[in-house]
Amino acid sequence: MKRVALLLTFFLFLTGMGSGLVWASDPEVEELKRMLRQVLEENRRLAERVSELERRLAEYEKRAPQGEVKVETSQEKPWYEQVEVGLSVAGLLQSAIGVDKELANLHAHGGREPSGEADLVMRDENKAYAAAAVDLDFSAEFSDRDRAYVLLEMGSGKNPESEIPSFSGIVDEALSMVPVETGDGDVRVSEAWYERDWAFGNGKFRFRFGKIDITTEVDQNEYANDENGQFISPVFVNNAAVEWASYSFGMVASYETERWSLTLSYEDADSSWDNLFDYPFLVGQLAVSTEFLGRPGNYRFYVWYQGEKHLTWDELEDYFASNGALTPENKDPAWGLGVSFDQEVAEGVGVFFRYGWRDDDLVGYWGSDLTDLDFSYGFEHAFSGGLSLSGKLWGRLEDEIGIGLALFLVSDDYEDYWEGKGVYAARLNMDPHMHRHEARDEWHLELYYRFSAGEHLSLTPDFQYTWNPAGLKDDGFWIFSLRGVWEY
Repeated sequence: MKRVALLLTFFLFLTGMGSGLVWASDPEVEELKRMLRQVLEENRRLAERVSELERRLAEYEKRAPQGEVKVETSQEKPWYEQVEVGLSVAGLLQSAIGVDKELANLHAHGGREPSGEADLVMRDENKAYAAAAVDLDFSAEFSDRDRAYVLLEMGSGKNPESEIPSFSGIVDEALSMVPVETGDGDVRVSEAWYERDWAFGNGKFRFRFGKIDITTEVDQNEYANDENGQFISPVFVNNAAVEWASYSFGMVASYETERWSLTLSYEDADSSWDNLFDYPFLVGQLAVSTEFLGRPGNYRFYVWYQGEKHLTWDELEDYFASNGALTPENKDPAWGLGVSFDQEVAEGVGVFFRYGWRDDDLVGYWGSDLTDLDFSYGFEHAFSGGLSLSGKLWGRLEDEIGIGLALFLVSDDYEDYWEGKGVYAARLNMDPHMHRHEARDEWHLELYYRFSAGEHLSLTPDFQYTWNPAGLKDDGFWIFSLRGVWEY
């Protein structure tokens, strides 16, 4: 603007000189000079306004949190007009082949032979299952720092895990909707939370509270974390060694920078919404993002604590040593360690790895007697890993292949129990219907191909094979699945 003013002044000067020499008495020249003076005055006022605006903006930038300079305008839409809605519908068909039904029934009764047909959990070696789930979610941003989220889920069908024992699992509950396993389905509010963040130092501090899914905050993985788009088995969705709390009141506090984050989370372990802090599930995670050989990767390390009450192996030994006279107190909490790694190794090729360790002194949950004993955690170490191949490698950008392998190392006490070693031999004399069985480490293999059948639809044939299910020696069984997911 200063250049414009100088040019106009120079022009006016020349005009004045010219008017004195040639057009001094011409009224048009006088009018022209008046108009130019008005332009110069307006230009001066505009320059002053620009300087004032620059000064005020500089003061605002000093007061605003780092990285959050925003000028509000009256043209912005209110938050309720910016609510985003997502909908997904998933269908699942599964066929189990080669299940040892006698072994399945023995495991369900703590090693005791079922007393009759009514106590059988598995009647057929080969069986087909189906399930369907509908997810409807709402998200809203009230500002750059405030947001809320609600997830509604509905489902019906049958999960084979209710009949077929294994440590690795067969289908993740979010896809099978185990908590609402009914004929016609029920609606569940799975998540409903509010979140706010604050800029701090080189990163930001984030806080969330409400009804949460704690697995969205820890144990994430780029290639093995989504039952709708990746692996179906729970062992490749989250760490199988962790006793995750499930959709209840909780809080998350996280500090996040570009390269690392520290997350502390709490959730009510028994999901009762009563005596919220009596049985806490606590987890702390450190996550580091890297560029290994120019390829992105994420490395997460976490410690967890589960406040629900468990039966210890020492209590179970005392039970058998006393010939059933000493009833276990069932009062000990659980805890463990875990890691979750994902790393891109080439364009369209990624690898992942998880490891979990849990306190090997714990059996599981004790009911009224051995037939109610839960052996879901008869292992001490759980490993899983695999490979992900993007369809861009063969010209199908939205397709994907996943290959995963998992291993569970059974604990010594679990092995002694089933093989009747030491004090556990007494169980064979206490009950003539008790059986001895050889224990082995469990292996689990899964392979899937996700085929993009359209802009919103994907179809996934999936194959699983499990050796020594639930840590009991067996040739294993196959699970053949077809998953269809429509998302909008």
